[in-house]
Amino acid sequence: MKSGRRHWRDRLGTPKSFVLYRTPDMWRCAMHFSGGIVDGYLVQPSSESEPSEAQTAAHAKAEELAGRPLAISWEASDEPGWWTGAITTDPVESA
Repeated sequence: MKSGRRHWRDRLGTPKSFVLYRTPDMWRCAMHFSGGIVDGYLVQPSSESEPSEAQTAAHAKAEELAGRPLAISWEASDEPGWWTGAITTDPVESA
C-alpha cells in the first residue's frame, strides 16, 4: 500500500534554472523550480577549483535534487565568479 504523502520534489514542480557562485570558502548554488527554490553548497570541489569542476558537481547535485536526468546549459554571469544554468528535463544528446 502506497502512502498518500507526496515527496517534497513533487511540490516544487519542474526545475527551471540553476545558479552557481564561488565564495571564499566554498561553491554555493541554488536551483529554481516552478514552485520554489532549493539552495545549498557543494562539499567538493574546493572554492579554488576550476569553474568546470564546480559545474560538473552542481549538475550532479541538480539531478539528485530533481530526481531525474537534466541538461544544463551554463553561461557566465556579468558578476565575477557567478554562472547561471538553463535547465531542461531531457538530457542533451552528445554529438
